[in-house]
Amino acid sequence: MDELPLQQQSVLMLALRGPDGVAKEHLCKPVWRVYRASVIRAAYLGRMMNGADKGDSFMSLAWMAGHQWGAVVDDFFAGVDSIPHHAYMHLMHGAEILGYRHPDAVLSSRWRGFYYLCCADLHLMSETREAMDRRLNDGDRELWPSPEELEWEG
Repeated sequence: MDELPLQQQSVLMLALRGPDGVAKEHLCKPVWRVYRASVIRAAYLGRMMNGADKGDSFMSLAWMAGHQWGAVVDDFFAGVDSIPHHAYMHLMHGAEILGYRHPDAVLSSRWRGFYYLCCADLHLMSETREAMDRRLNDGDRELWPSPEELEWEG
């Protein structure tokens, strides 16, 4: 993750929390557990997880194996209407970055497919990697608003 622009790192971090107010065993939770295992190191391992590592209720890659991912994704979309839209959008944008930038080809492909399904579910056009990189890069800082432009009157 440290090789990504800070804006992309921020997007990945925002989706780690998952949805508030959703039951621990909600249909969406396995996707969030895989997401966390795709983004951050497992503290007890001191490294990124792989599919053979024992997961827990916070993070696991076990569902990425074989056909389980398809069933987990189907379950996610079966329950998507009961999760907060805000959390869903954070996850979708994090999945987009993982889909285009994750170094593991299998994880990258599966997250990209998940991102495309999110776009279809929300009736949105997907963004290309090039468009995402233009939007979420740190190189155009001269185009960013100044702190004065960001001040709110209240």
